[in-house]
Amino acid sequence: MRLTKLWLGLALVGAVVPAALAVGYASAIQNLGGGTYSFVLNEDAASVVIERYGDTSLNLGALTRGVHTFNIGSGTGFAIRVRTTTPVGWAQYMPDEPSRNFFLPAGVSINKNPASSNFGKVYISNAKSGTTSAGRATLDGIYVLLADGSDAGFATGGVDWALAGDAAPFKSVIGPDDHLYVADFSRDLAWEFNDDLSVATQLIDGTNKTANQYVESIYVSGTQANGDRKIYLVDSNYYSGAPGRKGLIEYTLGAQATATSGDLGVQYIGPTYFGYYPRDVARDAEGNWYMNQYRANPTQASAITKFLDGPPPINTAAWEVPKAEPFSYAYGIDVSDTDGVVAYGKWNNGFVHIFALADGAYVGGFDAGSRARELAFDIAGNIVTVDNLTEYARFWTPGGDWLCITGSDGSFTKTVPGPALCAGDLDCSGTVDFDDIDLFVDALNYPGGAGWPYSCPWLNGDCNGDSEVNFDDIDLFVARIGAVCD
Repeated sequence: MRLTKLWLGLALVGAVVPAALAVGYASAIQNLGGGTYSFVLNEDAASVVIERYGDTSLNLGALTRGVHTFNIGSGTGFAIRVRTTTPVGWAQYMPDEPSRNFFLPAGVSINKNPASSNFGKVYISNAKSGTTSAGRATLDGIYVLLADGSDAGFATGGVDWALAGDAAPFKSVIGPDDHLYVADFSRDLAWEFNDDLSVATQLIDGTNKTANQYVESIYVSGTQANGDRKIYLVDSNYYSGAPGRKGLIEYTLGAQATATSGDLGVQYIGPTYFGYYPRDVARDAEGNWYMNQYRANPTQASAITKFLDGPPPINTAAWEVPKAEPFSYAYGIDVSDTDGVVAYGKWNNGFVHIFALADGAYVGGFDAGSRARELAFDIAGNIVTVDNLTEYARFWTPGGDWLCITGSDGSFTKTVPGPALCAGDLDCSGTVDFDDIDLFVDALNYPGGAGWPYSCPWLNGDCNGDSEVNFDDIDLFVARIGAVCD
């Protein structure tokens, strides 16, 4: 909730800040052997500190976007602490470059699993081969980018996507099994890519669909390995105004590799709620659902609707976006559990609108291009949009002062670091004295400041300026006893 409230300060509609920095974080951690690890930094950082459990911390200082390495020494684990500071307001933080130029980008997903070696990777569905106006020749299939926007490969999974048509591969999602799942809107099918994207498995066939059932988007829960996998497919057919199967269809795959032949699934959300075209789906960490309806006239349908999870079929809204301009042409949506928001891209002008998960309150937005086909949040709250008129995947940041911590244990936190108002003054009395000693010792037990129970900033215990409070600060703290704060 705290981060959602902070987003209210980002309601600078269309604001673009030159030389913006993203909310920085470390991703795609790889064990290179010999105690050496690599990670990808998505943006230039004001400071990067490697907290090594069982060894001293490494202060790497300011680092540029890209791949970096460190050695764990005698440590048994680590946390990579990245701090970025930039003016508040949505802005594009990577320039348009060839690696992010696509002829018909129709889908985008970002891996948000900190425990995965694929953490931070961006998957772009390019639905039609062709040469862009910038001169890049692109193919039908999946393009992969690292969190820093650099090229990380291309894959088809062995599928002839060109044969499928110009709406495949389409919208996608990363499943709990770390696999990429893709909707095939040309043939109304669903596909699962394996770990290295070399093989794509068709999950449903014609026996699993009713007449005229579309498959425009996909969501996945559970895993095949655990025997509890389910796929949820968005049927966006208007059905000439009849209910049909508009909405979300659930298929229980369990431990099976594909849906059982003849299984038509269960209507999970809809159809009676939807009067028009539900085109995408997202789900928050609490299990609640978010779906859109595509209309030029916003009075006809809500751009985004939240549904509380429950027994199907679900046809009651928890909240709806107001049915009024500018909330129309909702095409692709995604949620950020980190920041407590949901966003959609507007198809006719590329504008991105953002709302609070809790109550649908409008948070803000920005102009992302010309024709927003899809968008995705990364774990830190940055957004990637794909636009088939500009022909680019663009990376956007909300700005602000943030500290993001990626742990070797698969953890991730995003906090507001706040300034160290007076190093050593843990009770905010204006002087560093013996009354601060117990509080300083206490501060050593709150890594990253998480759960710090006092009103005086935890970072006042940071006496060496590395944005953390640990044993490296002890001697400097003792030296500051008697100091008067400015």
